[in-house]
Parts: sequence; C-alpha cells; structure tokens
Amino acid sequence: MANKITIPSETWVELYVTLSHYVLQYSSLDQLTETDENGDERYTEDKQDEFCDIVSEVEDMLSGFFIKESDNETN
Repeated sequence: MANKITIPSETWVELYVTLSHYVLQYSSLDQLTETDENGDERYTEDKQDEFCDIVSEVEDMLSGFFIKESDNETN
C-alpha cells in the first residue's frame, strides 16, 4: 500500500492493544485473567502468551495501513 498514514506511537499502541484484547477475548473459552496476592488483575500466564502472539499479528496488519511515528519525529 503506497499511501500509508503516519500515526503517533501512542495511537499505534492503543490500536494494537485494543484489537489484540478483542481478538483474545472473543477467541478464548478459558478464563482470561486472574487476581494476584496484591489484588491486581492480570492475564493468566497462558493468556499473556496468547496476547503477545496476537499482538505480533495485529502489528503486522497495522503496518499494512499505517506508519508508526518515531519518537524523534514528534514536535
């Protein structure tokens, strides 16, 4: 794709996190999160691994349409 849109790094991260969580949530039959001894909720170890795999795929898809603005390009 020739005319890719440049987006801020923060937007890039927000997009891949939102999309990856959506894919994980709707593709999982198992519990996604667990609560640790401090009361913090986080992905289970297996779901964290799945999330990281999904992130890789989502970032590949995003790169087909967008260019992530590097930190030294910001104003």
